[in-house]
Amino acid sequence: MVRIAINNDLKHYSLIVRNTKAYKTTKNIAIITGALFLINSICLVAETARTHKIQPFLVLLVSAFFLLFVLYMIRLLVKMDPMKLHKKVTEENPGLTGEYVFNDEGVTIDTKTDNGSKHAEYAYDKFISAAEKEGFFLMNISIAGYVACNAEDFIEGTPDELRALLRTKLGGKFKEK
Repeated sequence: MVRIAINNDLKHYSLIVRNTKAYKTTKNIAIITGALFLINSICLVAETARTHKIQPFLVLLVSAFFLLFVLYMIRLLVKMDPMKLHKKVTEENPGLTGEYVFNDEGVTIDTKTDNGSKHAEYAYDKFISAAEKEGFFLMNISIAGYVACNAEDFIEGTPDELRALLRTKLGGKFKEK
């Protein structure tokens, strides 16, 4: 059995946000639109220098890719900012803490706030994915969402025990990085 206690801190929350599918997708789209903006800008400059005429179609492409790039960067840097999201969660759930107990059957999650507490149990077949990266274990459990913990969070058991348990119970769903 492995028992972990987690406080709602920015380090944990930032890791969770940066590993969500929405964050990764938004980041990749921002990179692609930024690259397309640069490529089309270079083509516009080169074509204008060659013909001494502005190409309306290239101007339109450059403008469209720039607009998309700006929109996705705003979403990435403003709306998906881990500090802002963490502040919102903290305001909505003052005093948020969690205790996670991993055993052979699954995980038991007990969360507490200043306003109450919740209890849930999930079998390992409810895990969408799990990974070990940046010194953290990051697990995505259907319905419950993401859980992040590091070596400092262990109350009972060790990171090696959790790693072995996740390897055994999740197989290919557990990635070690």
